[in-house]
Amino acid sequence: MTSLKKLIFRTVAVATISVAPSNAALSIQWDFSPGNENGWTTVNGVSWLDGDGVEAGQANGVGGNTGGTRKGHDGAHTNFIYRSPTISFGSVDATDPVLEIDWIGGAGNQDGIPNPANPAAIIGGSSTAGGSKGVALLNLTTGDYDAVYYNTNNGNPGVTNSLTLTDLTTAGVSTTDNYQLDFFDTDDGSWGWTRMSEVRLDGNAVVTIPEPSSFALFGLAGFTLICFRRRK
Repeated sequence: MTSLKKLIFRTVAVATISVAPSNAALSIQWDFSPGNENGWTTVNGVSWLDGDGVEAGQANGVGGNTGGTRKGHDGAHTNFIYRSPTISFGSVDATDPVLEIDWIGGAGNQDGIPNPANPAAIIGGSSTAGGSKGVALLNLTTGDYDAVYYNTNNGNPGVTNSLTLTDLTTAGVSTTDNYQLDFFDTDDGSWGWTRMSEVRLDGNAVVTIPEPSSFALFGLAGFTLICFRRRK
């Protein structure tokens, strides 16, 4: 678990936020297109960003693919995790939806697969016809997934998971711990491809993490204060 937590904290990113003024509560809108990842990072596998979302990619040489990275779709691909910036639900709206996830593609086989307990169950290996995919809420205190949400429809149009704070806490999400969203995909079966097309989030949910330069300034200020006190 120690190495896993190191992986988690190495991949924390600061969000690039686009504001959706049409919705007061869900003021953060993450869509996914080439060059517009909004602070999300690929933790494992290969991502494929298209004009209407992100899905697992298939790297050159995997599953008979030659010619560079392409859409994974129903083909074999390395298990995939795509991770959001850090968020917290401690100050979000108490009644309106605070998290919405838009899906395109298929439900696949996850209905018969237990929810993953932690990222270590996913990282490594290759996708299978009995795999699963969805969005999990990674608890940065415990390193576990506290809740997992899936696309429930095979075919287009896709579905939307619309979640209130009550929905999240009932599922086991804490209002005192920080989280990251993990879009994961270990499935290459029939309708094995699922694309996450958009995520909308309560504007009070993003945790601002100081840049490294800010940490350096904090340290310098503290050092200067200590020296000043010693001189006195």
